[in-house]
This record gives sequence, C-alpha cells and structure tokens, in this order.
Amino acid sequence: MQNRLPLIIAVVLGVVALLAVRSYVKRVEREAQSQLQGRPVVAVAQDVPRGTELTLDMLSPKDVPEAFIPPQAIEGSDNVKLIVGRKTRVDIAAGQVILWSDLEVESRGGFATLIPEGERAFSVPISRGVKGGSLLQPNDHVDIIGSFADKQEAKTPVAGSTAATWREKSDMVNVVLLQNVTVLAVGENFGGKPLTEPGEGGGDVTVSVTLPEAQLLMFASEHGELAAVLRREGDVAAESRDKLPRVTFKEIESLIGDLDAERKQRIVQIQKGQSVEAVSVDSGK
Repeated sequence: MQNRLPLIIAVVLGVVALLAVRSYVKRVEREAQSQLQGRPVVAVAQDVPRGTELTLDMLSPKDVPEAFIPPQAIEGSDNVKLIVGRKTRVDIAAGQVILWSDLEVESRGGFATLIPEGERAFSVPISRGVKGGSLLQPNDHVDIIGSFADKQEAKTPVAGSTAATWREKSDMVNVVLLQNVTVLAVGENFGGKPLTEPGEGGGDVTVSVTLPEAQLLMFASEHGELAAVLRREGDVAAESRDKLPRVTFKEIESLIGDLDAERKQRIVQIQKGQSVEAVSVDSGK
C-alpha cells in the first residue's frame, strides 16, 4: 500500500492540473469570444464622395468587435439623427465606419459670427448717455465717455496746522475713451433683432473693440462710470484728440465759453421735396 501512495498522489495532482488547465482555456475562450462579439456602429452603404450631404439611405449599421471600434466612431440611433444632413469632409468607401472627424464642422451661426475679424466682443455697463443705453440698437455706432474721480495732489501743510496733508475729496474728470464703436448687442438682443418692446434694454451694451480697447474699457468700468453717445447713422468721422478736452470742475467754465462760440455756427438739415439739404445757420445773428 505504501508503494502505491506516491502513484495515487501523482494521479490526483494530474487530474487537478488538467481541470485547472481546462478552466483556464475556457476562460480565455470566453474572453476572446466577448472581444470578438460585435457592437453596432454607423457605416456607409455606398461610396460617399467628399462634400456629400448624408441621407438616411446612405447609412447602414455594422457590427464591429469592441477592440476594433475607432475612438471617433458614431454609435447609436440618436447619433444617426444628428449626422443626417451633415456634409462629409473626406471620401468614404462603401462599408467603411463613419467617424465624427469625417464630417464637416457645422457653422453655429451664433453671436461669435457677428464679430469683425481682428476684434473682440466686450460688454460694458452703460449708466449714462442715450437713456442709459435703452435707446441703442445693434449696429448703432457710439462714442464712449468715462467719468472718474481724479485724486488731487498733496497740499503743503501750514506751520503749526493739524490739517491732513491729503485732500479727502477728489475732483472729477471726464474724458472721451473711444470713438465710432460698433454696438453688437444691447442686453441679449443682437444681430439686428428688434427689441421686444420700445425702451427695453439698457444695462450692459456689447461693443466690438480690439483687445487693447477692451482692456481700456474694463479698467474704466472698474474705476468709473461709462456713457454712450449715439452717432448719426453713417457718421464714422473721428475728432482729433486735441479737440476733446478733459473736463474737470477747474476747467469747466472756460470750456463752456469755448463751446458757446462753436455753437454759433450750426448745420441743420432741411427737407426739400424728396431731398435733404444741409444749411449753415449762424445762431449769433
């Protein structure tokens, strides 16, 4: 009996090893079968040239093993609805799986398409000017004025005085920041869409500016108030900076006198039949 014991142990170990190998082989087979089991993706039923608008009859489901499905493959019936009507940007052979990258990018036609090349859209709070911006419309042209507190310089203290060396109050300064700026949107109205009701709007006005101009407006809006001055339709002329003074309390009286002299000569428009004539009027006579 003792002589047979090693033989019995060897047989048992052999059976156990055989069962283990069988179990392993079956597990590998199951894994291989699951990897080869197809998942439906969208393919084309015919050759589709570049620039073709996809229709439903051009598409067909195709079972592809999960391991071989491309990352950008189109799967599911919901996605099929999204690609019908889209144009292809490359040639696609019959039976080939369609990738999202094979399709032309749709133009969204949103607000970004209204921004001129080289400029940016920037929203600024308009608190003054044309009724706080409520009478503005998209595509209007405006000048933007800023009003700020201008800190005055230190005073020289009088000997023996306990007065503060800095003035506690600040003077105000008013400057023209930008001229002939295009209005892209008033509130949420853009693209030339009419306002819902007359007088609706105001608050934020979105304008088309360059990046440095956007920096200027951002800084100005953080430190003061902004006003929009509406231009006459078609007026795109810009005043030279030497004709645009800084308005302060100290200078306002002299500025008023200068402006009175300039207002003596005015240009008015008179309707004559079907035409409009510009006439110079001297208000001082």
